[in-house]
Amino acid sequence: MLSAVVSYHTNPYTCGVARFNLALSQALGLPLLRLDDFLVETLTSKVLVSLKLDEIDSAALDRLSTAVQAGRISFDLFLHASNDSTLERDLCSSAVRVFAASAEIASQVSATRSDVVACFAPGAPVLPLQASVDCTLLTFGMAHKIRSDGYRKLAALLRGDSRTFRLEISTALHEGGSFDESFFMIGAEITSAFGGDVRFLGFLADAEVSQRLREVDALVAFFPRGARENNTTVLSAMTHGCAVITNLDSHSPPWMVHGSTLFDISQMSSFPTKSDLRRVREAGMRAANSFSFEYLAQILTP
Repeated sequence: MLSAVVSYHTNPYTCGVARFNLALSQALGLPLLRLDDFLVETLTSKVLVSLKLDEIDSAALDRLSTAVQAGRISFDLFLHASNDSTLERDLCSSAVRVFAASAEIASQVSATRSDVVACFAPGAPVLPLQASVDCTLLTFGMAHKIRSDGYRKLAALLRGDSRTFRLEISTALHEGGSFDESFFMIGAEITSAFGGDVRFLGFLADAEVSQRLREVDALVAFFPRGARENNTTVLSAMTHGCAVITNLDSHSPPWMVHGSTLFDISQMSSFPTKSDLRRVREAGMRAANSFSFEYLAQILTP
């Protein structure tokens, strides 16, 4: 009987083997353990070690090799590739059972384990289609760091509205950042504000952003103080003819006017009607259209 699935990587967004191992652990009803955590724990029950050895750093490989040679772990092995290394042969020899993700991989390790079982890697699950909603809102930013105060104000407006809403979140990786698990988390306050109807889009290329801005009902963007001329998210939405819901202060540019070219959350008493959204996005587009790189180049040219 297996007690856990052991994986080197555990972030399903950045590693295919990690995605496989997480889904498999869920199907088995078992916890997913990091390889390093497994190697320092004292487990008496058997685990499934599911690995692609070429993905593992040398230090972790050494620790795994030491544990295998000492014979202190009981495990089944699932191989996602074969590199014909000494450690791979040791793993195959020491495992109770050996599985391979394809027939080719199975043939490559059959000299060491003639009883290897050739398997497969299931595709992504077929998820239910999302129901349509009356209003779709789009926001940008690292989803676990988006300022929640503006969303709380927006949520209060939505609670008094009979329409259905969905928030779509797109995010980008800043220089020096990393795609760790927290990068993909959506704040509980934001999720709660939209009744759980929040869709994480991940990173979107420019062409897809441009398409989304033409399709959604409004862009939502809140800032520590207020919107500025250099908030490219706001200007991008306005030049695409997408209504903007943001926050303004005394340093916001004079052409950002609540109820005229965009909406200031602090001055909203209800969520805009379709006609108000249309009127504001058209005015916002006219106000922002001149703020192009061509115009900026003219300013910078003597």
